[in-house]
Amino acid sequence: MVKKLSKVPRAKASGVTKRLRKPEILDEEERILREATKHLVFKHGMFLVATGIREAQIKGFRVWIITVTLRYGAGDEGYIGDLLYDGEEFTFLTEQSVMDERARKIADDPERIRKWNEYRTSTLYSGKA
Repeated sequence: MVKKLSKVPRAKASGVTKRLRKPEILDEEERILREATKHLVFKHGMFLVATGIREAQIKGFRVWIITVTLRYGAGDEGYIGDLLYDGEEFTFLTEQSVMDERARKIADDPERIRKWNEYRTSTLYSGKA
């Protein structure tokens, strides 16, 4: 004789759906600084970052002037120039020759070089066990 199996009802999905984590709500200036840093890193090199922002009006239009800093991995940094953001695109306000000269001065800073050399010698493998 065949035993009839009773159907077990499937558990119903609960009426409450799992809540997704809400994304951070960033204020406008923080969002612009992040976008500017992405623009600088991907278009101009990984050592340029946006570090400051101020709002301005040009011919009745709202724009943002962003401070650009050259930042090395060892913590050394210096002001390079300014970037203009009109809500759609980024444009450097500082001439390239001026930025190049400022970058050279930051790179040639004797104190930075001394610190880098100390760091480098402290991390090199001496070969002695």
